[in-house]
This record gives sequence, structure tokens and C-alpha cells, in this order.
Amino acid sequence: MKPIEFLTWFDQYKQQAELMKQRRLVILSGESRWAISLLATINSFPLELELSKTVPSKIEPSKTELINYTWHIYSDDPLLLANINRQNYRFKLGTESQYVVFADSQFNIDAFAALSGTIVAGGVLFLLWPADIEKSSLYLNSSFMQRLVQKIRVNQDVKILEQGKISVEHGNVVVENELAEKTGLDTVFHTSAQSIQLLEPIAKLSPSIQLLNCLTQEQYQAVVAIEKVLTGHRNRPLVITADRGRGKSSAMAIAASHLLETAKLFSGKQALNIIVTAPHQQALNIFFKQLQLSLPDIELHNNVLTHANGCIEFIPIDQLIKNPIKVSLLLVDEAAAIPVYLLEQLLLKYHRCVFASTVHGYEGAGRGFTLKFQKILTKLKPQWRAIHLKQAIRWSDNDPLEDFIFDVCLLNAELPALHNENESISEDVTSRTDAIEFVELSSAELIGNEPLLAQVFAVLVTAHYQTSPSDLKLMLDNKQITLVVLKQQEHILAVALLMREGQCSIEDVALVTGSKRRLKDQFLPQSLLTHCGFEESFNFNYFRIMRIAVHPQIQGQGIGGYFLQQIEHLAKDKNIDFIGTSFGANESLLRFWQKAGFALSRIGFSQDNASGEHSALLIKAITKQSVPFHQQLVREFYRVFDYLLCDELKELSGQLVWQILHFCPSEFLVELSPADKLSVEDFIQTKRLYSPCVFGLHRWLLRHSTKSYDAEILPLISRIFQKNSVESICQNYNFTGKKALNSHLINYIKRHY
Repeated sequence: MKPIEFLTWFDQYKQQAELMKQRRLVILSGESRWAISLLATINSFPLELELSKTVPSKIEPSKTELINYTWHIYSDDPLLLANINRQNYRFKLGTESQYVVFADSQFNIDAFAALSGTIVAGGVLFLLWPADIEKSSLYLNSSFMQRLVQKIRVNQDVKILEQGKISVEHGNVVVENELAEKTGLDTVFHTSAQSIQLLEPIAKLSPSIQLLNCLTQEQYQAVVAIEKVLTGHRNRPLVITADRGRGKSSAMAIAASHLLETAKLFSGKQALNIIVTAPHQQALNIFFKQLQLSLPDIELHNNVLTHANGCIEFIPIDQLIKNPIKVSLLLVDEAAAIPVYLLEQLLLKYHRCVFASTVHGYEGAGRGFTLKFQKILTKLKPQWRAIHLKQAIRWSDNDPLEDFIFDVCLLNAELPALHNENESISEDVTSRTDAIEFVELSSAELIGNEPLLAQVFAVLVTAHYQTSPSDLKLMLDNKQITLVVLKQQEHILAVALLMREGQCSIEDVALVTGSKRRLKDQFLPQSLLTHCGFEESFNFNYFRIMRIAVHPQIQGQGIGGYFLQQIEHLAKDKNIDFIGTSFGANESLLRFWQKAGFALSRIGFSQDNASGEHSALLIKAITKQSVPFHQQLVREFYRVFDYLLCDELKELSGQLVWQILHFCPSEFLVELSPADKLSVEDFIQTKRLYSPCVFGLHRWLLRHSTKSYDAEILPLISRIFQKNSVESICQNYNFTGKKALNSHLINYIKRHY
């Protein structure tokens, strides 16, 4: 196809997309210069000057062409003027574009999915790939790409333009005169065998909905619910979830503007201070655009909209947490892209909050965010409410591009209930392990069985907060990964991704030791070497459990422990020395792994960006030759752990500290000397003060922490191990002062000494 032919076709094709309020995917299959020559015919395309001699000059824009169309260009091709890269594409969430050009030799599926969500109705996503894609290394070396190309080939809504061919794959351009008469257009074109269905007119809305400029009944209900957070009882936060394009950001802006306009009806003379926040300010583009539509006579200055009845202001999350202010209503957009521990702090500091977020995972958080945040909400604010928006606003329902992205990334993979004709599996699974199969699945098996692939991925998504489309690509493409599942009949009960690590060359290990290189897919031995100083870590083979998930319907019934046992059997068969894992440590999760025989080898000094938790590395010896090294790792961890509690690990929760110490092997604990025992006895008998006795108390508390848990131990952990100030301990545990705290320490030790 030549540029002039492309322009004629594309002008008609775009008219069709705008008419139907749809977004489209167009594949340009050929050389980069040819693809750019086609894109250059679109008037707003940002073309580099250096290419002016090899690419035809722009053709005059058609009557439907606009000058201010926004282009998002993600590319590692030097011929394309990219304005988005791997580091910053997430900052485009919450923005809008008319066109996206995607030309990535590595095909970053997370960026592809995220940028598709920015395209407005009538917009187009251009995917550039080489001619004869099936012969390219990208295709031949990637099961994920083979699945992607296969889905494109059979999708009638995807248009493939190939260099040197005039026709468009999946049908030539033809005229539908009857449709043209209905719409008033001179001509209407379509490029598939399916006839175009005209959009039904929006149902007549009630006067109240029209007054608020809401576009759907769902959006109106969301606006009413948002306003109720301010006008109703405190501590009843609202969570709004939806797929992209459902109008949740606009609903918050409509509600905020309406509250300002009507403030005197419910607040009297008190000015409203409505605060909006998000992971970054760019994510609020749609919010502020709607705000200007709702309040056209009021200008926005420095992120503040000032009204006679109050103001609407953007404030970054960190400022809201560090410097709490008086807020009438706090609106949090794109909440799934914000670490849950930060959302928890917002809940604790502010009493009227609305959280809005995408649930299917353009942000890579998806349903995991919903599950994890719901637990916190239920614990802290049990009267919280939720609304889910289904009807699309920014584009039509059953949008071709959205359907394609959901299908390719399995964002629409539903988790099936566990049941069969005769009985509920969830009630019977733990007592009938003989009916459960432990199966290793290959990429070829998953690619050839789409329902199985969808079910496997659905289980993974529900169990992990940070699951993203790239996890699907990793699962299908990485040759070092072993995928195992538990099955009962046709049901997937549990899934695990195992990364094989270890046994690297002397040269590679030397580079790691010299801090000159980080090895890919070698997390466990590399961490043990660089953080713990064990150079022999690369002498062993490891299975790192990257992901492990049990179907939510049967969690807490022992399936996870049984699954780990089967993984251990597999490791022995494959001559694996260690099984290890790393995750954000909390008490319940750590307890599961420690009960399964995994021992701590490291606690990270910094908090995870997503969860706010410190990472934990645990391993379990599988072979006889690995046992001495395993004992060395555990001994070294517990030798220094209690010292770190008053330094880098000072902020660890008391419950987590106890959970870690509870599993300390007794042989690693120092026996109390006569001097230690005398210090403890003198303290509880008030013969000596705290400070002269603290070393003996420290040693006693280490041994005592291996016994049963009692919540009253927490002030002792904070005071004796973590050396927190008396003021902070009294504030956290409600003691009236130093004397009351000291009495608690004495009484607790008396009862347990």
C-alpha cells in the first residue's frame, strides 16, 4: 500500500470508527520507513526533519482531520520520534490520546496494554512489526507472540496493512450506501465482512441526571454516592471500580463541582476544602478537564480551583500523609497504582474518602488491589461502600480494541467456582488428596488450550497484588520457568511458577562479586551473595517459587501446604538443592512458609514500594549436601537479627518481630549466664533500674520469644529490642507515662520468668 492509497483508506476507516465511537487496532507490516511514510500522511503526525527527504510531504488534511490530535509513540526504533519509553509509560495513565504508535522489538506487553487505555473513541492503535512476522526471531522465540499473532490473524476487527499490497487483510474497503443515507455522511466505509451496527441513541435521562451532565445512569449513581461521603456519616469511605473509559474520574469531578455549587445547602457558611490526589498529577488530566466543563467560569491556578464556597486542590500523597490538613472530602484517583500501605495511612488520617480505580489491570494491579484493599477497609472502616461501573462512556460497549486487549492479556479471565455435579469440591478437597493431580504444564499445552490458560492465569491474578500482563508473557516464554498446578477433574486448585536458578560460570560469579553485573533470573543465589556474603551460593541449584496461588474458595484448608510437598518431590526428582522464595513479609504469610519448613535467610532493610512491607527471603534444603549450607545461612541470620532491630529494622512491627524470633532454632540462642539471670531478677524485684539490667532482659526476651504469643509482649519488643523512645511506646500502647510502661515490663516478666 502506498501513502496516497493509505490516506484514502484511513480517512474512510477513521470516519467509521468515529461514527461508532470505537477504537481500532491497525497493523503496519513492513519496513519502518514504509510504515512511517504511511503515518506521515496523517496531518498531526510528529515527523522528524531528518526523514523529510525519504518520506513524502504531508498531504492536505481531510475535512475530518484535526490539528491537535495527540500522539503517544512508544518505540525503540531510531527512525521514530518516540515520546514514551519503558521508564515513563505508566505516567500516561489517566491521559488521553488520539493515536498510539507501538514499535518495540521486545514487545513490552504492559506498555502496550496501558497505552491502549489512553485512546479515545475514534482513535487508532498502530502496531508496527516486520514483514513475514512468523519468520522473525520475535515470533519464533516467543510462545506469547505466537499466541498474539494467531489472535490477530483471526480477529476480523484488526486490520493488517502489508508493504507491497494494496488490499487490507480481513476485507477490502467497500461502500455501504444504505448506512450512508442513515447517517447523513456522503459515504461510509467498512473493512470486514460483518455489517456495521449503528449505535443506539443514549436513553433519555432524567432531569436530575441531565442537570449534572452525567452520561449514564451508573455515572449519576456514582456522583450521588460520592456526595453522600461528604454529606453523610464520617468513616464510610467509598470505593469506585471500573474498567477504563467508564467515567469514574469524570464522576468525581462532577461531584466535586456540584458540591461546591450547592455547599450552602448543607454546610452553611463553612467553606469546603476538597482535595484530589493520585500517583502523579498527569493521572488527573481527565478529572481536571471535566472540572473545567462543569465549572466553565472558574479558572484553575497552580492546581487549585477557587470557588465562592470553597476550593478543589491537588496535593501529592506524600504531602497529605506527612503534613495532615483539614479536608472536607478526599478524592483518590487511580488508587490501584498507589501502594496499599499508603492508602491505609490515608484511611487513618482522613475521615471522608473516595477511592477510584481500574480493576482489570492496565496498572498491573487489577483484582489483587481489590482483594487486598477490601481486607484493610473491612478492618479499619467496616461501613465502607463500593460501586462498580460497567457501561462504557469514553467509547462504545464491546469496543474492538478493548475486547482485543482483554483477550490477549487475559484481563477478562474469570475465576470459575469449584463445584461439580455431585458435590462441592471446596468441602471435600482436603480429605481426598488421592483425587488431586499434581501436573507440570508446558507452554505448548497452555497455548493449545485457551480455557486452561485462562483458568491458570485467573488463579494467579486473584492471589498476587502485582500481577500484570507481563506475567503472562513471562509464564509462556521464560525457558527457566516450570509451571505446576494442582487439578481435580477439570478444575485448577492451585498454581505455582518455579524459576530454576544457580550453577553459574566462575566468570559470571566473579562479575557479581565485584559488583560489575547483575545476573538475570538468579535472584536467590545473587541475593545470598551480594547481601549476605555467601560466595558458595552459586554452587547449588534452586527452585525459586516466583508465584504460588490457591483458589480463594479453598484457601485455609491445607492445600497450600500439600502443594509445597508436591513441589518438594519434583525438586528432588530434578536434583534441586534448595527451594526458596521472596515476598513482602507479614505475620500470616511468614507463618505459612515457616510452618512448611522454610527458614529466613534475609530481611530487606527497605520497604517494598507497592506493599510497604520488608522483603523476606526464605529457603529450604532439599538434598543432603545442601543441609550444612542451609544451617550456616540460618545461623548467620539469627546471629545478627536482634542487633538490626535497633537499627535498619527498627520499624518492623512487633508482631512480625515475634513471628521471626518464634522460629529461631534453640541451638542458636545463647544460654542465660548467672549475671543475666541476676539482672532479670533484680529488675522484676525493683532492686535495679531498667538501663543497668537491659542486657540480661534482652537475652531473656530472645529465648522467651520462641514460646507462645501474647499481645502484651509487644511493648517489651519495642522497648528492649528496638530501643524506641518511651514517649512513642506510651503513645502507641496507651500508657500514661514512663512509670506505667515500666510497671508493664516488670509485671509481664514476673508472670513468664
